[in-house]
Amino acid sequence: MARERSPERDKARQLWLDSDGQMSPKEVAEAVGVKPEQVRKWKSVDRWQAALEEQQPKRKRGGQPGNKNAAGAGAPLGNKNAETHGAYSAVRLCDLPDEQRQYIESITLDTETNMLAELQLLIAKEADLQNKISAIEKGSPDALFIDRVVEVRVPKGKERLEKQQEKLEALRREHDDLLWEMDAESGKPPTKRQEKKLETLQREIAELQDTTADKERELEESGYNVSAQTVIKASAFERAMKLEAELNKIHGRIIKLLDSIKGYELESRRVRLEERKYNLAKQKLSGAFDIDPDTGEINDEADGGDLGDDGPEL
Repeated sequence: MARERSPERDKARQLWLDSDGQMSPKEVAEAVGVKPEQVRKWKSVDRWQAALEEQQPKRKRGGQPGNKNAAGAGAPLGNKNAETHGAYSAVRLCDLPDEQRQYIESITLDTETNMLAELQLLIAKEADLQNKISAIEKGSPDALFIDRVVEVRVPKGKERLEKQQEKLEALRREHDDLLWEMDAESGKPPTKRQEKKLETLQREIAELQDTTADKERELEESGYNVSAQTVIKASAFERAMKLEAELNKIHGRIIKLLDSIKGYELESRRVRLEERKYNLAKQKLSGAFDIDPDTGEINDEADGGDLGDDGPEL
């Protein structure tokens, strides 16, 4: 027959729960008159921690009522705390380097000037790609170039924590098996070997529980260790082919931009010609021609003046 349950066992559990888990095993043991090792055993077997979590109110998302964690603080305007890859981040001119900001501020609405600046940048990019291709062709054909690096990262201390948790579970199973064995012996007192082994298990479990809890709190998700790394390399031929493909794209953009510049110049000439025709027609209607004193020809770039509603006076 199993031994009668000790009344101090329930009393110790209630004391610890009433303190919201703040009392140490030593303080509980002194209050009920038992050894701290016995309190640790009761706490593990009776699952005090689970009972404490059940009686506590569920936490809501966000700041809890009454907390002042963010009082008088907060991230400054324009901070990048929540940024991941930055593809959707807001960009302000004042955040850019001076050189880039000055270049952007110098951009005008003059079409010819903007086209010229874009053409210069494309030609510079084309020259840079040609230099890189030439350097590869002059080098060894057996050379390898790093194409990309793939890393597998895990949080710091995670492997050690998992091993500690596995060891703790194994000790708890061994502890429970020993208690079952001791309770199964009908009315017989436990042997010295069993008592010594039980004390050893209880001490190891208590120490490992404290160590594991501290490790969980100290584990920072922002710190990672590289557990595996894969380096993918490309041959000189593959690298040159990629640069050639990009060079062809840049060359195509240059040709397209030159066609746009040519079209813009033709349209500008057509507009200027139409303006000169218009000015000459106005001079004919008014009967007053603007003669260039140097050439003696009609200056059709001059405005013929306001003809009025009734046209020229004959």
